[in-house]
Amino acid sequence: MHKFSFLLPLLLFVFTNCGNSYPEEEQSLPWNPHEVHDSAGKRYGVRWQSNNPYDLGERCLDAEGLDARFGIGVLEGHSDFDQVYPWREIRRCNVKKEGSKTVITFDDDPAFTIDGSNGDVFVRIPKFYVEKYNEGGYEYRVISDNGDKPHPAFIENGQELDAIYVSAFEGYIGKDGLLYSIADVIPTSNIPAQDFLDAAQRRGPQYTLYDMRTVDLLFTLIAVEFGCRNSGVSLGHGIADYRQPIEDKWDTNRIYYSKKDELHTNSITCKRQNKEMIPIGSNICVCRGNQRDILTFARLTDKIDTPSTTTYYFDGPPIDVTTDCFIGSCAQSTNWIETCSAPHSSYMGRANMLEKGFLPTERNPMRYRWMENIVGNVWHFLPDITFKDCQMYVCSNIKDYCFTRYEGGYQPFGSPLVINEDNGSESNDMPYYNYWVTTLMEDNDGKGVSFGMTYDKSLTSKEAFGAYYYVKDGLKIVVNGGGFDHKNRCNVLTTRAWVYPDTRWHLYGARLLFKDL
Repeated sequence: MHKFSFLLPLLLFVFTNCGNSYPEEEQSLPWNPHEVHDSAGKRYGVRWQSNNPYDLGERCLDAEGLDARFGIGVLEGHSDFDQVYPWREIRRCNVKKEGSKTVITFDDDPAFTIDGSNGDVFVRIPKFYVEKYNEGGYEYRVISDNGDKPHPAFIENGQELDAIYVSAFEGYIGKDGLLYSIADVIPTSNIPAQDFLDAAQRRGPQYTLYDMRTVDLLFTLIAVEFGCRNSGVSLGHGIADYRQPIEDKWDTNRIYYSKKDELHTNSITCKRQNKEMIPIGSNICVCRGNQRDILTFARLTDKIDTPSTTTYYFDGPPIDVTTDCFIGSCAQSTNWIETCSAPHSSYMGRANMLEKGFLPTERNPMRYRWMENIVGNVWHFLPDITFKDCQMYVCSNIKDYCFTRYEGGYQPFGSPLVINEDNGSESNDMPYYNYWVTTLMEDNDGKGVSFGMTYDKSLTSKEAFGAYYYVKDGLKIVVNGGGFDHKNRCNVLTTRAWVYPDTRWHLYGARLLFKDL
């Protein structure tokens, strides 16, 4: 084992209220949330053996005996934690600014919408406390309704917040240049990281991007609820095995390149596949020459096979296609889980899209407590981490976030990182091939964010902790969550630390975060 200080968040939400629209600062609860269902003072935990990287964990303390099942396809999920604070008060809502007031509309109010007409779609997570410690050969993560200090996601510049708001959907930049969380749009991608942050910050000082502290918070909620430290095992792997557009010229005679020139068309004809990975209803990306030269993001409306070719038909404006063009999947539309071929209508679950032999655990939109595709689909830029000469810098104040900053709120953390430039395998997670985080150590320095302290190349993601990382020399920026070719490597903690300030890609996107400062 080698040691490194690094990157992924680990462990570590909304009052409920009557279904009315009201300013956040004026709201009041019809009950004391810490007395309902006798959650007051209780400690809900997960633990795993410190010296056994294959141990996925178990519930402990007051979580012992509780049960949770993630919904699959039309089968509803179930969670005893729906009756436990803070999970019982995680709620989907609209957030809208009206002057200096923040208006919250929960989803049981008739005024609630998902199209943006009544504000962005967020999930409100109430303040809670987390303990992280080692004891008796186990590592523990424990959630409670009180303690010495709340999870750091609820602290901004010394101010404790009653809640944070995580976007239900991946970010979409509108014609006004602002970042939104709304349904039925293709998430924005293929722009540099700072452009996403600028589009969020232009909304006002309360808006920023989904960050490491939030990833840490969500991981902890998931790990305790499902009694498992590998979120891929608990949730599935999201949209994690779709066909990416390939620009390598060796691929021209194989698959997905245009077979003919077509002007002003809504179709592209390619060599027929043995394995079809682009289902009707999903989104596609048509490129010319390279992945950055994108002609269109569109929805696939039909496909017709001949003995040697497949013609793909798509919506949107017609384009000019040449034999230099190629096709692949792209980020799937927000709220697709409700409209894909096997919808799942509950707050927590995944679709079950089994097509021509592919595993349903690798091909599905998913959501955890209304937050869609926190794993899979697009990667999410994390603005609170920057790098310089493989040294990580961390910021804990959203007003200081900037993707190229190493001071002004950013502080060095740990030692320079161990290099891992290997991108892994599209088809297998092979032993001795990539680095896996096996241990998350006690948070002794009070920063509230755990970083992986050991790694092991002998594990696979199905068995190991599930936190997979890349890092290369010269990196500046981190993306999180995995996407498309990562299959079992897609995990809440999957982190790619090899992005540069000008990097853009069709699967690099962002999520919106709101804090009512």
